[in-house]
Amino acid sequence: GKMKKRFGKLALLSAVLFGAAPAFAQSVDDKIKSLEHEVMQLKTEQVELRKEATAGGAALPTFEYRPGNGLNIEAADKAWGIRFTVETHFRYTFESGRDQVGRSQGELMGRRFRPGFIYCVNNCLWELEATLDLDGWGTGTGKNATGDDFGSILQRGAVTFNAQELHPWLPSVQFGMEVQNAHGGSLARQGSGSVGAQAEYDLHTRNDGFNTGRAGQGIVLNWDDRSLSSIGIPGRIGKFQLGMSSIAEGDDGLASFTDRKDFNTYLSVQPFSQIKNKWISGLTFEYGAWFCNVDDRAQANGCSRYRVQDHGDGGRQTLFDTGADSIGDGLHVAHGPGIVYNVGPYTLRGMGSFQFSEDQGGTTGKKRSNSFLIGHDLFLWSPKGFLTGSATTPGSILIGTHFERVNMSCTTSARCDTINGGEFHRNRILLREWDLWYFIAPRMNVGINVLWYDAANLRSTANQAAHNLGVCKNPPCRPGSGGDWVDVLLNWRYTF
Repeated sequence: GKMKKRFGKLALLSAVLFGAAPAFAQSVDDKIKSLEHEVMQLKTEQVELRKEATAGGAALPTFEYRPGNGLNIEAADKAWGIRFTVETHFRYTFESGRDQVGRSQGELMGRRFRPGFIYCVNNCLWELEATLDLDGWGTGTGKNATGDDFGSILQRGAVTFNAQELHPWLPSVQFGMEVQNAHGGSLARQGSGSVGAQAEYDLHTRNDGFNTGRAGQGIVLNWDDRSLSSIGIPGRIGKFQLGMSSIAEGDDGLASFTDRKDFNTYLSVQPFSQIKNKWISGLTFEYGAWFCNVDDRAQANGCSRYRVQDHGDGGRQTLFDTGADSIGDGLHVAHGPGIVYNVGPYTLRGMGSFQFSEDQGGTTGKKRSNSFLIGHDLFLWSPKGFLTGSATTPGSILIGTHFERVNMSCTTSARCDTINGGEFHRNRILLREWDLWYFIAPRMNVGINVLWYDAANLRSTANQAAHNLGVCKNPPCRPGSGGDWVDVLLNWRYTF
């Protein structure tokens, strides 16, 4: 009886388990398949997320920094971009002469403080540049002791259409209310205001109105870096420029009140730059001219006088001056050739400048001026060894020297007797300079300039050049007496 009952229960349990086994097995298979499906879905989603992350990363703007060229932020599709720059230069001046007129000893000068913003559109087919000139020096009125304006204005406010991106023969077109013009000897005049050895531009062209070539408004066409191999010359055009702008006339966007336009042209050629020979590949020839149409009705001519001042920053002293608005109607031309020869660590610079005016109805007589400059720059040492170095190599040592001579004249004596206080109507001015620079970081350098001036004639009365420079300590001295003096400049420069 009991055995049969136990057997019956066992048989019943076995039947139940046997009947449930297929359902249990199927449930496990379903779960495994479900898990496999979920895993496949997760893998698919992971791949999609990776694709989205990759696409998102590619769509992020790119950041690129190059010393001296600033930080560039650009969209992935190059639809837009913006570049940030700043040029800085601080200088301690130790100048011969009287501090009462700005010939300072140990005073810190903000020579340059110029932040810039360049906005790019459509892969930089269009560029909008806004560079601020925030350096001021002198009195609180924005003028120095000699009346020159050192106020804060735009350094550049222009639009550039890079038409060469559409066709290689087209120029870049710059227009706006602070445009930049090149000039004859623009490379030879100084080399570079940011990393070159020379303290300033040469005395002649810095004072002839053209100076840096800035114009209050105008349009400039530039053909930059164009190969000449297509016409059989193994070199390139560095820059060919044609400009029509109000050079040295007014500030940002001011009108000149005349229909007589001013023009500028410039050409630099490196005829052997594509030849693999270091002795001739670094040769550059350049020539430029400024055609300034004087209009006496306008009283806003950039070439209104013949004047030379020294580089004394706070109290620049006048060494020759025909007076304000002393050039009469007609064409005034300033032109000159330049040559730059670079081989390894050495650069030779040579340039000349010549000026003459039609001067119809001018208040003084026939005026002429000319000058020449010969300069040498040499990277003496860097961590790579002697006679190596560059502006982007920390530890580089750059030395330089140059000589320049300026000749100024007003040759119609009956009408020239009033200029320079009536003391002289010709002058010969010499400048010898020695420079030493050390590069702390890429495009950052400290240095010293020693400038030795010599002038054949100086105005001798009280509060004039001979007195202010210390050449004549107890005026009045002999009228038109000459003399020499030395200025020393300590510098820190950096271009971001």
